[in-house]
Amino acid sequence: MRNLLRFGAAALMAAGFAVALPSPAQAVVSADGYVWASQPDAVSYTATTGYERNSTGGTVQVSRSGTGVYQVRFTGMATSGGVAHARPYGSGNNRICTVASWGPSGADQVVNVRCFDAGGVPANSLFTAHFSNRTAAAGSFGYFWAHDATPAGGGYVPSGAYAYDSTGLTNHVTRQSTGVYMLQIGAVDAYFPVGHDDGVYQITAYGTAAVRCEVFGENDEDPTPIGVFCHNHNGVLVDSRFSVSYSHSVTVLGTATAAFGNIHSRHSWMSPVFYPAGWWNSAGGAPTITTLGTGRYRVAFPGLSIGSGYAVAGSRGDTSTYCTVAFWGSNSVTVNCYDQVTDAYADSDFTVAFTA
Repeated sequence: MRNLLRFGAAALMAAGFAVALPSPAQAVVSADGYVWASQPDAVSYTATTGYERNSTGGTVQVSRSGTGVYQVRFTGMATSGGVAHARPYGSGNNRICTVASWGPSGADQVVNVRCFDAGGVPANSLFTAHFSNRTAAAGSFGYFWAHDATPAGGGYVPSGAYAYDSTGLTNHVTRQSTGVYMLQIGAVDAYFPVGHDDGVYQITAYGTAAVRCEVFGENDEDPTPIGVFCHNHNGVLVDSRFSVSYSHSVTVLGTATAAFGNIHSRHSWMSPVFYPAGWWNSAGGAPTITTLGTGRYRVAFPGLSIGSGYAVAGSRGDTSTYCTVAFWGSNSVTVNCYDQVTDAYADSDFTVAFTA
């Protein structure tokens, strides 16, 4: 049974920009890309590890203009709108990474990333990042940029330039209290009342402050209210802008590649055993979860074989934790979860997505 929130769907129905705005001459080209940024101290490099993707076939370049200040450049991939995400990467890495902005730069698409240490001080870090403005040909895919951290009581509809939903429904954001938001995403409603556990969320705080945002969970209602909590480096709830996406039966990029999978890992109250509350595996086998220690888990996707690829993780269902990818192999992803206040390893429900 899904964790139930203390918020109703009725609140959803009540009724600057740092992202580069689309140029009138900028054609909306369908594009996507990702990168594992593996050289945190380098001033500039071209990612050539195989853990990068540019849907146009161009290179992926990463530059650092200051401590914790990065730009990911997908050459030849300039387009409009879309959504961008970033997460710190690595075993024991309790840093914070945010998306500061994204948009076209000449012929290229750029994603600007900021990273901080656990104390909120700018710091160099390994990270992963991706961008997509795909429209799902199969499954369900939705995203938007929540551009207003302190909206009026009725909430708002996110800018259509940075929003998409494969169902055609309108996304909506309301603020419940400091740092607590309620979302409506049509791609999630499409699987009411039980199927949306098989999908996966991605969420990233937007801006240049040290903030983490995580998806808490949903009520079993239609429309489905989705809770989001944003904390600063001290674990204190703070208002924040953020980008969010949801994918079901497609990758986190909204594509349907030959190899991908995701899981929502949960455990029962007072039980140390984690189980897949929902999952998807293009190879067909049910994922397995192995607990490696407090807050450390390995998820294996039977039959999946990805030579390099891309993996992301996040906390789900626990407002006191955050989760990241420690590393991944051809068919498994290792996840680390931490306490929001102490930054020590902590057990938590979580989600993982893995794609070629």
